[in-house]
Amino acid sequence: RINAINSKPHEVSNMKLLNTVVLAGVLFSSNALANPVHIDSGVLKGAVADGVQSYKGVPYAAAPVGKLRWMPPQAVAPWQGERDATQYAAQCAQNADLGVFGKAGGSEDCLYLNVFAPANAQAGDKLPVFFWIPGGSLFVGAGDDYDPTQLARDGKAVVVTINYRLGVFGFFAHPDIDREGHPFANYGYMDQNFALDWVQRNIAQFGGDPHNVTISGESSGGNSAMTQMLSPWGKGKFQHVIAMSGAAVILRDPAFGSPRPLDKAQAVGERFAQAAGCETGGAACLRALSTADILKVQKSEFMLNQGTIDGDFRPEHPADALKNGRFNKVTFINGTTLEEGNFFVGFPENESGKAMDEAGYTAAMEAMYGKDLAAKVRAAFPPENYPSYGAAHADAVTSSLFACPAEQINRWTYDKTPTYAYEFADRTAPSYLQPTTDPQGAAHTAELGYLFLGFHGGAGRPTTLNPLQEKLSAEMITLWTGVAQAGKPQSQWQRFEPGKENYLTLRLPAARMVNGQFRRTHHCDFWDTTGIY
Repeated sequence: RINAINSKPHEVSNMKLLNTVVLAGVLFSSNALANPVHIDSGVLKGAVADGVQSYKGVPYAAAPVGKLRWMPPQAVAPWQGERDATQYAAQCAQNADLGVFGKAGGSEDCLYLNVFAPANAQAGDKLPVFFWIPGGSLFVGAGDDYDPTQLARDGKAVVVTINYRLGVFGFFAHPDIDREGHPFANYGYMDQNFALDWVQRNIAQFGGDPHNVTISGESSGGNSAMTQMLSPWGKGKFQHVIAMSGAAVILRDPAFGSPRPLDKAQAVGERFAQAAGCETGGAACLRALSTADILKVQKSEFMLNQGTIDGDFRPEHPADALKNGRFNKVTFINGTTLEEGNFFVGFPENESGKAMDEAGYTAAMEAMYGKDLAAKVRAAFPPENYPSYGAAHADAVTSSLFACPAEQINRWTYDKTPTYAYEFADRTAPSYLQPTTDPQGAAHTAELGYLFLGFHGGAGRPTTLNPLQEKLSAEMITLWTGVAQAGKPQSQWQRFEPGKENYLTLRLPAARMVNGQFRRTHHCDFWDTTGIY
């Protein structure tokens, strides 16, 4: 502090100015330390920058290594003294299986979360809590790929981003392990749920309200948020869900990304064990494998992006639970992007350097839908009606994997819990991919840069918003952190009604409700007849 005693009037004025500058420096310097926070496992020392106090690399569970590999998450050991929480911890072990969306590397010791709050937040403030589950098809991604500074500062919320076990480490079933007498198979989902328990116990110390928690995520993060809503394990741990591009959760096996029946998941696990040299030796052999060996075998045919219907965490198929109202009744916001499929054509083009041709189109369609349905899809989405084979494939992916399953979910839930629908439709959105033959537009993941500014996946090009997009971003941040206001007169969220087919459309120059267009745009009458959901 600067002492103004015995100073002259003009010196006092100058000192007040200097004090203001110093205070601003504390709030916006990347080197300032936040006040220590006492949580149930110890004391954290965080940092203050850009009007936000952050606590990074906070362990919420014990390292799932050695005997704890393929075990439910366990309590973290308390520590003595102040723990430095100014740096991110390791990402979870993964390969680079989604191009620049993620990056290869990481560690099995990865069950850490990060907390961001307004710089002036104090314990007991009861700010809304925004709990972010990273996407990445359940086999790539990490909490530190998302910078929630503006969500926390401008949304006046406490934001939590997490890591959870991925791929074979997080979603693995095998008879020898599953007979050990503990919950099994859905370890990554259990990690997410364990982090929600941490929030309930600790978030008030950061100024958050444990009774106003929104869980959200995009892609498999949206799938995960919906899975927590459907699980009896999630009861009472959150009040709101924003599921972004996560509707593939209702697809039926063997569709891409659909939940697996237990017997099928175990059969996949047994094939993995054989490929890894553990055909005999059972659980002990599998737990003795190195992280690198598991990643190497996983990269072939075992990139597990499906949770298992285990009868416990996930008691039944999500479609059946949603249809019959067997889920946690919370505010439910369900959304997609206008051109989801462009990403799934764009990142392979970046990787290979070649645009999709007719042979690639045919192979991709048959891999996604099977030969018989692929022929029907081709007839419904004739490639000659599109500027390229890639554009034709992308449109089918958008509607079958995202838009029409989301529309079906809305029709199942609207009369059971408050349901709101949106579509991100800014076709000028910046892309973190390298240039592609067809524009990315409002592609899968394109909206992330409006919530987490500069978002570029794990290894892509940083994105920048223009002034119009910044205004839309500000609207979205207000919406995403203010879900408790949904349905009130001042909110843009209007409750979904099937007869209206009403979606909040997020496009320039401003968000607005649009009625009666969604099903026609995405060919949902066709997909409703295919039996994929």
